[in-house]
Amino acid sequence: MKNITFATIALAALVQTALAAGKCGTQTCSQSTPCCVGGYCNSNAQYCMPILCEAANSFSPSSCWNTAHCVKNNVVFGSPNAFAQIADYDGNPADAAFVSQFEPSNAKVANGELQMTLVRQNNGVGFGATVIGTRAFQYGTVTAVMRSGCASGGVVSSFIIRNEKVGDEIDFEFVGADTATVQSNYYWRNQLDYTKMIKSPPLSDTTLNYHTYQIQWTPDQIVWLVNGNAFRTVKRSDTWDAATNTFKYPDSESYISVGIWDGGSGPKGTADWAGGAIQWNKQPFVAAVKSITIDCYYNGNETTYVPPGGNGGGSSSISSSTSTSAPTSTSSGGGSSSDSGSGSGGGSSSSGSSNGSSGSKTGSSSGTKATSSASSRSSNSAPSSLSESDSSVDEDSGSDSSSSSEDSSTGNGASSLAASFGVLASALLAAYAAF
Repeated sequence: MKNITFATIALAALVQTALAAGKCGTQTCSQSTPCCVGGYCNSNAQYCMPILCEAANSFSPSSCWNTAHCVKNNVVFGSPNAFAQIADYDGNPADAAFVSQFEPSNAKVANGELQMTLVRQNNGVGFGATVIGTRAFQYGTVTAVMRSGCASGGVVSSFIIRNEKVGDEIDFEFVGADTATVQSNYYWRNQLDYTKMIKSPPLSDTTLNYHTYQIQWTPDQIVWLVNGNAFRTVKRSDTWDAATNTFKYPDSESYISVGIWDGGSGPKGTADWAGGAIQWNKQPFVAAVKSITIDCYYNGNETTYVPPGGNGGGSSSISSSTSTSAPTSTSSGGGSSSDSGSGSGGGSSSSGSSNGSSGSKTGSSSGTKATSSASSRSSNSAPSSLSESDSSVDEDSGSDSSSSSEDSSTGNGASSLAASFGVLASALLAAYAAF
């Protein structure tokens, strides 16, 4: 009889379980803090919602909460189950159609509307708010009745459909430099081409008046409308890129969000686009939303959703299908002007900017989206919430990148050690099975 104790077998099993967990920056997430975002592990909604949760780096692939899919909804803020602070959200979208994405939260419901405020921090930089839908959305029509908070140059408000992990985006953006129009743009896989921005026809002051903004998104085209009038159409067939044999058309399952942030504190290109430094004597800066109506192209089935429990729910995958077949004819659609790639300025209010911190944009045809790694901080403890210090955007150069402070030699050493333990664990378990 081989002298293999149950304690040895238990140790081998424990080693294999630990190795199954992904590496979250310099840490390995535990069952009590199972969800990984940016090198940190935690168990709350900011970490476990599938919007940002990194399934491959979490305690297990099922640690991230389920992706709840689109259901038709007319969200009137001030009514029950329309909005919740993210600290109060438990992962069940039936309890809240939208949540504040960051803390401290500068979003609240008052006077029958969602109010998002940009406030000045001690360092002089504005900190705003992002409110994001709890259900993923892939194709359909989204309509927001809102007014911007851009009462000064430098203030930016937004209404966006975006997949943060993939980098697809369709947006409306408002800047304090021009309160008589709204800007439209779209991005594919974080390729930030700002020359495609097109403005709406003139509107009454967008900071003082509510207007109805609508995005109609189908597999064939995107149409932007204001007050029922289409002013721009982008056809998928027109996004074909022969060099890469790809349609550069946003097509991945995404999330709907609204927000306000400080563009005036960004790099020069961003500040110029937003209207310069914020004049804080003109505050308050409050973007307000009365309602968001969602009409799904594909309807989800709410009865199949199971709220998360323990270390999380089911799959957190977000589809990112991309067709590479040659362009075919597509249906015609509304829009007073089809997209020709003209326009200037503009940019994306992706994670680093839409969370309330100053982002950056230029008028160039490309840009860099650099997300600062949370593991680069001196502390390895998980922050209880994500704020503007957790991500930043620098879109002034010509390529996409992600920064990380983890030393490659250290990572290689850890990988070798992990592999050795894995071999040992497998050998012990194999020996016990043979025994």
